[in-house]
Amino acid sequence: MVNRPLIGEASGLLIYFPMRWSMAEEASAYAAEVAASMGLDCFDPQARKLRP
Repeated sequence: MVNRPLIGEASGLLIYFPMRWSMAEEASAYAAEVAASMGLDCFDPQARKLRP
């Protein structure tokens, strides 16, 4: 397994970061919290909606 920095997954205006399914909900909630603290929106493509 190759460790790559998170920013290595950045593309244009989006940052895509894969994760284990078992950690998806926790990681998604954290990503939404960080995005909100920076004045950004967090879109959940599986739910097809913005996270609160």
